[in-house]
Amino acid sequence: MNVTKETTGDLTAVLKIEVSSEDYKEAVEKELKNYRKKANMPGFRPGQVPMGLIKKMYEKPVRAEQVQNVMTEAMYKYIGDNKIELLGTPMANNDKTPQIDWDNQFDYTFYFDIALQPSFDIDLSSQNTTYYRITPTDDILNRFVEDIQRRFGKFEVPETVGENDLVYGEIKELDQEGNVKEGGIQTPTSLSVDLISMVTIKKKFLGAKKDDVIVFNLAKAFKNVTELAAMLRIDKEKAKEFKSDVEFRISSISRITKHELNEELYSKAYANRNIKTEEEFRQAAKEDLVNTYSKEADRYFLNETSKQLVETSKIELPDEFMKRWLIETNQGKVDEKEITDNYNTYRDSIKWQLIESKLMEKYKLEVSKDEIKTYYKDALISNYFPVVENETEEQKNEREKSIEKIADNMLENKEQGKQVYEYLFDQKLTATLKSQTKCEIKEISMEDFSQLIKKQ
Repeated sequence: MNVTKETTGDLTAVLKIEVSSEDYKEAVEKELKNYRKKANMPGFRPGQVPMGLIKKMYEKPVRAEQVQNVMTEAMYKYIGDNKIELLGTPMANNDKTPQIDWDNQFDYTFYFDIALQPSFDIDLSSQNTTYYRITPTDDILNRFVEDIQRRFGKFEVPETVGENDLVYGEIKELDQEGNVKEGGIQTPTSLSVDLISMVTIKKKFLGAKKDDVIVFNLAKAFKNVTELAAMLRIDKEKAKEFKSDVEFRISSISRITKHELNEELYSKAYANRNIKTEEEFRQAAKEDLVNTYSKEADRYFLNETSKQLVETSKIELPDEFMKRWLIETNQGKVDEKEITDNYNTYRDSIKWQLIESKLMEKYKLEVSKDEIKTYYKDALISNYFPVVENETEEQKNEREKSIEKIADNMLENKEQGKQVYEYLFDQKLTATLKSQTKCEIKEISMEDFSQLIKKQ
């Protein structure tokens, strides 16, 4: 067996692999003996078919398979021994590889085109980046605080509808004459009175009682298409077209009286914070919202920083090789024209993969199996096994044992594990990019952040 490399460009080369009969002869003989042991042919006892007949029937396909095996093994051994860092995978060079005559030929020569990874370095300290820390406006914070008050508030069933009540009933679509539309939408639903945008419609509900029927235009009452679709139990596209009046018969009314802003509420909402004042409570709520927003902020930062690194890295790729490789590896999935037309996008994706690998090596970015298991235990499973009041040592051990068992079972789900790995890796990568670049932290509202997202 002989493997040699010939350079054909700055980042391309051809591997020449010469296979002689001595390289595969033993493997072919062994495989043919296995065929003979299993052969079951009329006129011969099992395992006693003459070897000559076995060779006549199977020798050529077995030889072709073993030649392919030893050739592939030799090629990748050469690549590994010579520490060749490939870009993509080797591709057969059919123009240089001679046509094979399997009947009369026993020594073979194969040629493979390869691409080499470009040499480059990433200096994060020279990169100026911006991390947008999304902060809630006073209005959003106030609504969030009210949501917490309602969450721990007192549930009541009032006789008449109030400003902040939730009303249950059945909606029936009406025709232009004001009659129930034949074949129209009829569905049980609920609506929040405080979300009704038109004052005149809201007034129809205020003071209404169970079994009262209210006629109004739903699309005028609720401008938000998502809310409209949810109430009618239809998709958004249909909801956009819904303009009919409806009648709504009230079946029940529910009211949640907001919990007072006091230490009892603070301890219920943030049990481990020892909050004593309204100011401390609002600060905790604000931090809660910022943490909720942080996933979006992290995603935006990682996306923008990766694009910046691709643009400034000046990585060169063997474009013609990569186009051919993309076309060959995506056969049956993506057509050649799409790859050619969108090659710049594919190219930048490959560059980012190279940069990401470099950062992984440079900053030791790894996610261990134990870290994935800890994520399962802390972020997911523990929510279903809360610590009970006055928990005994036996109850604690039983709870921890259950969590451990479920976490082990979740680790066996490869697809789920891959998703968690990618999430944890992105967290580490984002933290590294924030700490190693010249990162400016900017406060921004959710509204302004949404405008940034639209510009991406």
